[in-house]
Amino acid sequence: MTPAPKTYVRPMNRWWMRHPAYRRYLLREGTSVMVAAYALFLLAGMVCLVLGETAFNLWRGFLQSPVSVIFHLAALAAFAFHAWTWFKVMPLTTPPMRFRGRSIPDRMIFRAALWAWGIASLVLLVLAMRFL
Repeated sequence: MTPAPKTYVRPMNRWWMRHPAYRRYLLREGTSVMVAAYALFLLAGMVCLVLGETAFNLWRGFLQSPVSVIFHLAALAAFAFHAWTWFKVMPLTTPPMRFRGRSIPDRMIFRAALWAWGIASLVLLVLAMRFL
């Protein structure tokens, strides 16, 4: 009986340290933890709304605490980084686009996405300020 051949096992320890792109990838994917935490935070607000005025006012009071302000700033940074990296990848995920027979450069797609993001954010901010 012949022994089984040895198979190659690629070492996986600290794989994310081998290349800067891997670290950026993990940082980007790590922002999903903040997205989930923020979703749970908003869900807690909805639950407090269902429980009554007192519970909802307590939740609204928590919104003004320093912990909540820090949490919201961290969430904003995580969401902005996540969106930024998605816009950087966008030219790779869209089908080839042409305008007047010429291919649209990747940087133009990235800039158009940033402009659309900025305009949509500004419109939402104006609407929120108008109804507050």
